[in-house]
Amino acid sequence: MMARERRKQFKIFSFYNHKVNPRVPRYQKAVFGKFGVPVHHIVDEQFSHGDFLNHICRTVTDTDYLIFFDIDCVPTRKEWLSELLEDLREPCTIAGAAQTANHLRDAKNLYVSPFFFGISTAYLKELGYPDMNMTEDMDAGQNLTEEIIRRGGNVKYWWPTHIEDEQWYLHHPEHNKFGYGTTYNDRIYHAFLSRHDLSQRFIKKCKSILPLLTKLRLKLTDKKQSPPVGQ
Repeated sequence: MMARERRKQFKIFSFYNHKVNPRVPRYQKAVFGKFGVPVHHIVDEQFSHGDFLNHICRTVTDTDYLIFFDIDCVPTRKEWLSELLEDLREPCTIAGAAQTANHLRDAKNLYVSPFFFGISTAYLKELGYPDMNMTEDMDAGQNLTEEIIRRGGNVKYWWPTHIEDEQWYLHHPEHNKFGYGTTYNDRIYHAFLSRHDLSQRFIKKCKSILPLLTKLRLKLTDKKQSPPVGQ
């Protein structure tokens, strides 16, 4: 009989659909490859962001921790994973990037954003898998942080440490801005809004992280998959 497969400590997921420039997931996967960790890409045209989060949180149970990244979000340093897992070793904890939904509650809200966070599968089960879909009062994923706070759990925010282009208010007295191309804890970069016409910022950042050989391979792939002139 084959030995039972060893339970994985963590699994990383990212979601996208046809609106995303196809170069973006290729570059994201390459960055994760540089740091020696796999990212599972979920491509679905029917899922909303909240649907995707609900599906993974409720069905992926063969791992200790779930980690989520938006498709235009990547680690910038190898230490990110050990530091995130160290945060999550404290029971009843969610850890990830701080965000404020500026269009809700007069921007007086703060939660761990679904564009980067980690949580244990055991804790999700204990919480009863809070719904991740947006509502009239909450953005996607916001309900998870609020349910954890209601139950007295731990919220460990990763704060902006560098912002390329300030755009939005963050509801915190010290860390009160975020925007396009924000880095969190000097470890995680999020470009924001990297659809077809807004993807160059993300790709440029990935190129600054990747080794030369990987960049050359991606450049060749880009050329092969570009449509002929005139199409």
